[in-house]
Amino acid sequence: MLDVIAIGEVLIDFTPAGRSAGGNEQFECNPGGAPANVVAALSRLGSRTALISKVGEDQFGSLLHRTLQSSGVDVSEVSFTNEVSTTLAFVHLDDKGDRSFSFFRKPGADTFLDPTDVPLDRIESCKALHYGSLSMTHEPARSATRTAVLKAKESGVLLSFDPNIRFSLWESTEEARQNIYWGMNYADILKISEEELSFITGTNDVEKGSMELAQQFDIKLVVVTLAEKGCYYRMGGLDGYVQGFEVNVIDTTGAGDAFLGCLLYKILENESSLHDLTDQQMISMLTFANAGGALVTTRKGALESMPTTDEINQKIESDQQNNAERFRPGFHFSPPSNWANDPNGLVYYEGSYHLFYQNHPYSNKWGPMHWGHAVSKDLVHWEHAPIALFPDEHGAIFSGCCVVDWKNSSGLFEDSHGLVAIFTHADINPVTSQPRQRQSLAYSRDNGQTWHKYEGNPVLAEDDLIDFRDPKVFWHPQSERWVMVIVAGDHARFYGSTNLLEWSLTGEFGSSDGSHDGVWECPDLFSLPVDETGLSKWVLIISIGDHPDCPEGSRTQYFIGEFDGNTFVNDNPAENILWLDHGRDNYAGVTWSDIPKQDGRRVMIGWMSNWKYANETPTGSWRGAMTLPRTLSLTSMDEGVVLTQMPVREVAQLRKDSMSWQAVTVARDVPFLQQTNMDLLEIEAEIDVRSGSEVQVHLKSSTQSEIIIGYDPAEQWLFIDRSKSGVTDFHSQFGCKHGAGIAAANGRLKLHIWLDRNSVEVYADQGLVVLTDQIFPDAPIEKVEISTNSGQIILNSLQIHTLGSIHNSGDTIAQTVGRNEA
Repeated sequence: MLDVIAIGEVLIDFTPAGRSAGGNEQFECNPGGAPANVVAALSRLGSRTALISKVGEDQFGSLLHRTLQSSGVDVSEVSFTNEVSTTLAFVHLDDKGDRSFSFFRKPGADTFLDPTDVPLDRIESCKALHYGSLSMTHEPARSATRTAVLKAKESGVLLSFDPNIRFSLWESTEEARQNIYWGMNYADILKISEEELSFITGTNDVEKGSMELAQQFDIKLVVVTLAEKGCYYRMGGLDGYVQGFEVNVIDTTGAGDAFLGCLLYKILENESSLHDLTDQQMISMLTFANAGGALVTTRKGALESMPTTDEINQKIESDQQNNAERFRPGFHFSPPSNWANDPNGLVYYEGSYHLFYQNHPYSNKWGPMHWGHAVSKDLVHWEHAPIALFPDEHGAIFSGCCVVDWKNSSGLFEDSHGLVAIFTHADINPVTSQPRQRQSLAYSRDNGQTWHKYEGNPVLAEDDLIDFRDPKVFWHPQSERWVMVIVAGDHARFYGSTNLLEWSLTGEFGSSDGSHDGVWECPDLFSLPVDETGLSKWVLIISIGDHPDCPEGSRTQYFIGEFDGNTFVNDNPAENILWLDHGRDNYAGVTWSDIPKQDGRRVMIGWMSNWKYANETPTGSWRGAMTLPRTLSLTSMDEGVVLTQMPVREVAQLRKDSMSWQAVTVARDVPFLQQTNMDLLEIEAEIDVRSGSEVQVHLKSSTQSEIIIGYDPAEQWLFIDRSKSGVTDFHSQFGCKHGAGIAAANGRLKLHIWLDRNSVEVYADQGLVVLTDQIFPDAPIEKVEISTNSGQIILNSLQIHTLGSIHNSGDTIAQTVGRNEA
């Protein structure tokens, strides 16, 4: 029994082969034709295939017959005619390798395929039939194609359709449209390009157009090819993007056919119905198909350029290693694949720290937001858990929080306690067509393993507010109720509730306070003691989005003041701005709720990126990481109470080997230099800067990449210079030098630096000033150099610790994407 039969054209592609001595364009003869390419790709992978087609009794027809046969395709249904010649196509390539066609087919032998040429018995017994639209441009091939399709449908054979539109071969675009409609009406699998989708549906919106076709024609699987970007798929209620592969393109002819052949191969190999395939299976299959399609573009011609399984797997493995793992952090949290941004729902419960986060599980760029989920016992090693919250009829799942409803105030836990997630549902208002953001609940009765959306969602809506999001909720014992702080564009709002289900507005803050360089986002509100004074202050954290005029991009500010259960009062003048982190890459940080009182810590984690370039960082199949978890404290300074932060003590367990020095003199001509041969480092230094000379800590790779952490005593300025840090060209403002003011106490500066494969975190004077930056060095950092431009400085003490990776323990699992809602 055959696996796949294809019906349709097989022809000669004349592809460009340079120019003659006289300057004339030369062409090379290459066998091709979309259905023929598909079965050639399948045969190359090991499938049993046949082609139903017709060629001329000429040299080209004989070449095609021999080539198909040598490719492993059953050619017993490829017949010859002496009435017309074999179809020829001249392929013209632009500078990017993209094609246009000129056809010699008026008529061509493939159009003479007759219904009597169709082997109905073989179609009846095969697993899949593939067809396109070019075999329907003329009779009798049109009737032959329809005869084959109807027989396959009647026999329960899987039907695959590729419109493969070539307008020059149709009498009119309307004729093309109507025949493509006919083809889609019977298809189980539709492979369609972005341009073809636009022609058929009239929309450039891939998601909308694919849904329209899937619903109108009841197509089980729609795959939209997006050239080098990869593809988009829609299968029942599941959909997503699968990233493509970067290659040196020579000729794109046959790439889509190779893609489809690879996809059909994987679908048939799985031996499951399309309805039973999971998201993860589809992503794996489409990754395989993307790699196969990409490899074909690196070779000239089509039919004879199809890749083997080994070649495809090697490409996938190489791409994963080069792109996904090259900058995979060693000790910072990162998603197993695809996109992650803001941390959400931070909660400690039943011995585990839960980290939820904004997640697009089907792309490495921001898209329809889900809640990813990870769990840790120590805030350092993380186990990836299944996706917690999926978009639904109320919209995507934006940022929010989790609390433990210890006393079952919500009534959701049947005389017990459990986790409640409060989050923003984001969709489009059907009345105004404006973005709409409303607050909703989900709850878990099994320690966060599975989640149930509250039937009464949303629980809080403000119809007049567009930017109304990111709720942070906590229990306020003084007023014996839950408090929610949430942001609304340019200010924070406070709500109260006794049951987490019904909320009333109690106050507002901030429309004229602090920075308004961008929209306000991701608030947090908590109380901390001030040093050892016995006094406490409230801290209100507000992140602000990117603004084109601000080189800093997105960042986070905080306010110190009082909270009476209803609203916040700022201790400082309205124009005072206190920045949480002076680097470029710490945003949307929030703190864990329900850490036990005996622990006594307030622990925060932030998203280690910046909206100015977050979608463009060169990390390949994954994108987004978190800062180190940090313990927050308040300390009193001359200018007032300020927030300090240091990595949690648990990070120390990663230390492997340590080296120490004391009283080292560094001069302009005598720098300190230490080879580490490790790219995961922790550096502790106390530097005497009373000489007034600038000190620079260079973190260098074996190539020209270096990150400079410096301090200028004259300007009292601590800085990071990442202008030569490696890959910086993905955004014009990434490679920069930036910093913050800090006075070295008694002429001594204490620095604590954590270096990871894709980031550096710098803490000065026990976290009084912090700078967090992403970096993408061309090669691993393996050398530490400390220098000065003039005079000399003294390293009172220096320690360099090499660190182990959190991924070495083998306790992480692949993230799964299957829905887990009851």
